[in-house]
Amino acid sequence: MKKLILLTLTLLLLSSIYAVEIDLDESIKVARENNKDIQAEEYSVKSAKWGKFDALSNFLPRASFNSTIVRIDDDTCDEATQIMQVPVFSPMGIPTGDFIPFSSSAMGTGFYQTSYTNNITVQQSIFNGGKIILGYQLASLAKQQAEISLENKELDISYTVASTYFGYLKLNDIYLLTQKSLASSASHLEKVEKNFEVGTAKKSDILQWKVKLNNDKTSNFEIGNGLEEIVSFWQNLIGSEESIPTKIQLEKYDTEIDDYTAMKPAEIKHSKQEFLTKVELTSPTLNSIDLVNKMMKKSYWMAKGNFLPSVNLQFDYQIESDDEFDLSGDDNWNLVAAVSVPIFTSGSNFSKVKQAKYELLKTKKQTEYARDNYLIAAENVFNRLITNARIIQDNKIALEFAKENHKLINQLFEQGMVTNSELLDAEIMLFGNEMNLISSYYDYVLTKFEIKKYKGEMEE
Repeated sequence: MKKLILLTLTLLLLSSIYAVEIDLDESIKVARENNKDIQAEEYSVKSAKWGKFDALSNFLPRASFNSTIVRIDDDTCDEATQIMQVPVFSPMGIPTGDFIPFSSSAMGTGFYQTSYTNNITVQQSIFNGGKIILGYQLASLAKQQAEISLENKELDISYTVASTYFGYLKLNDIYLLTQKSLASSASHLEKVEKNFEVGTAKKSDILQWKVKLNNDKTSNFEIGNGLEEIVSFWQNLIGSEESIPTKIQLEKYDTEIDDYTAMKPAEIKHSKQEFLTKVELTSPTLNSIDLVNKMMKKSYWMAKGNFLPSVNLQFDYQIESDDEFDLSGDDNWNLVAAVSVPIFTSGSNFSKVKQAKYELLKTKKQTEYARDNYLIAAENVFNRLITNARIIQDNKIALEFAKENHKLINQLFEQGMVTNSELLDAEIMLFGNEMNLISSYYDYVLTKFEIKKYKGEMEE
């Protein structure tokens, strides 16, 4: 048994020597740099940024150069260029016998088997029912939404890294505690076996300690496997296979824990209200909810814009239209102001407005519900922080009693005044309370970090 314990401790020591310890802030920083979900959200922000530029370009004129080449088949060309003889008539309507040559290709500006036309077109929107400015505003909101989505993803990754980080430290402390319990059980078993040899202990006493020793072995083995799993997950999160979390001093939180446990109901209510106000102002999730409402309002106004007229200008400048591509033919230009007023659309515009209206009302109700639930969840986290602080204080007191009881029972056992079962119960009580205190500390620390997540804060 001693060899097994020594081997386990040696393996842990070696893994600690060759692993690089990094703290929580560094873990979050590395995870944010390497996480593929965050990288994908960063690309979404860049895409939304260019979408905003695209919407802005709708305010500006658009110019295009157009070139066409028309080739007429030989038969059609021959028929069009065929010269016909048109008879000449006298004033009395009598043919004079003279003829005038005529060709249909001679009509107009000219007839070519292959013709080239080049022109420049410039279009400028003047008013389109507000769609252009609303489109730009929607693109701006979409960019903000992408930025908030990135911030939320960073917060989620930060919280996942933190929960895994603290989960590892918690499990590691419990692992060390089970090592201590395992060593204590082995020591007690050895003493009981010696007492049995001299007739001062029963066979059942030996069996009880053997059961506890085997239970401790099982717990130790399970926790060891759990440590390997959680550290692998954490290393995958931050993208580093040779790092382990740096230990933290849980005692550094004692001062603020004492402050929380000393708070009166009125002080708790005031602090909670300050926290919720901060959440309402800075939470990316709530900001995202507000943006959804704004975007739906813009969509509703855009649907209303279908009833308004549209005004557009178009300028065409024709450079040439002849049988040579040399940009030197006859030129001409025209300017068109097009005004379109919707008069009857078979109810399409009206239906779109109604559809957008009820989509807006639906979104308002959904976001109100989501907002209320989010604030309730934030309030519950704050309440849990206060509760966890008090649990730590209670567990400290319970541990002091358990230590005193364990010491007393050991003394009485040495004097033969208590049974082996009572000693076993005291041992289980002591290690159980030590484990409870460790767990409550890490529950408090993680809840504290969750509080910061609701406020949109990244750092530990």
